[in-house]
Amino acid sequence: MSNDRYHRQMLLPEIGAEGQARLAEARVLVIGCGALGCGVSDLLTRAGVGHLRLIDRDVVEPTNLQRQVLFDQEDADHARPKAIAAAARLKAINPTMNVEPVVDDFRHDIALQLTNDIDVLVDGLDNLEGRYLLNDVAVHRGLPYVYAGAVGTEGLVTALLPQHSGQDGRISWPASEAGPCLRCLFPEPPPSGTLPTCDTAGVLGPTVAAVTAHQASLTMRLICAGTSGIDRSLHSIDPWHGLARRVTADRPRDDCPCCSGRQFEWLEGKRQAHTEILCGRSTVQIRPARPGMVNLEKLATRWQAHGHVAQDQHALRLDCPDGTRLTVFADGRALVGADDLATARALYAQLIGS
Repeated sequence: MSNDRYHRQMLLPEIGAEGQARLAEARVLVIGCGALGCGVSDLLTRAGVGHLRLIDRDVVEPTNLQRQVLFDQEDADHARPKAIAAAARLKAINPTMNVEPVVDDFRHDIALQLTNDIDVLVDGLDNLEGRYLLNDVAVHRGLPYVYAGAVGTEGLVTALLPQHSGQDGRISWPASEAGPCLRCLFPEPPPSGTLPTCDTAGVLGPTVAAVTAHQASLTMRLICAGTSGIDRSLHSIDPWHGLARRVTADRPRDDCPCCSGRQFEWLEGKRQAHTEILCGRSTVQIRPARPGMVNLEKLATRWQAHGHVAQDQHALRLDCPDGTRLTVFADGRALVGADDLATARALYAQLIGS
């Protein structure tokens, strides 16, 4: 490892030569290579994290370029898989590191395999189902989970050090110092279609930058200095309106089914959306893991910018310019015009939420 590259960083007493060596030995998993994943991966790569494992199911498209800083027009023109394009860019930035791209969906049946030999879990996801699965993994393995999210002009970020019964990574903390897990903070995901998504509400690039800077700083601190004294507050950041708030949740909830009750519903596949390809049609049916009534009128308003919208009292239909059709029913069930499950799940998460 050449110290010239990291000289200015090593001048910081918080890092120094010892911290830089720890960064070089660290293994970080970034789940999702969208706006969040790109931003935090870029910062961790330039900081000298030795091994990054990137997982993403999607390909680059022109609308990504406004905020996903690892991609360029050529990536979009060729619809390159995001994990592959991101890995190539990161290796060009820092050839000394190892980048391991995984082009796949982050699913319960491969989650433990993908998180093997990892020190920190970093959230670059765009859907709640994936985040609750990641939380299950963090609690199950005893790994730190650096959570983040951004929609509109507001972003959230926090470091989660949950209760555990054993730890797999190099970063450890005693059970007496464990904090809340994601389900302590948000016990249940809201019904599908309730929350805005980046595709329906938009997202501000500077918000992503602010969130991922905080997220990368938390990750680096965990690697260099461990968990002692780390800020565990949930931070809300809104650069557009100049707002910043923090909520402190010091202790796990005694009634949390995950970290207290050791119930891993997403990791065991009990809470994932149910998908099936309809026979004889290029259509995937998706039934949400937590059925609930969808406000079709509000969803129709969000969809106006994405194509032709038709609605009656039973269902809402979107015909996209590329010919894709998405039909959602009042109970959250949807029919997605796609040939494979991963594409259908991605479109559902983008336009409805999960």
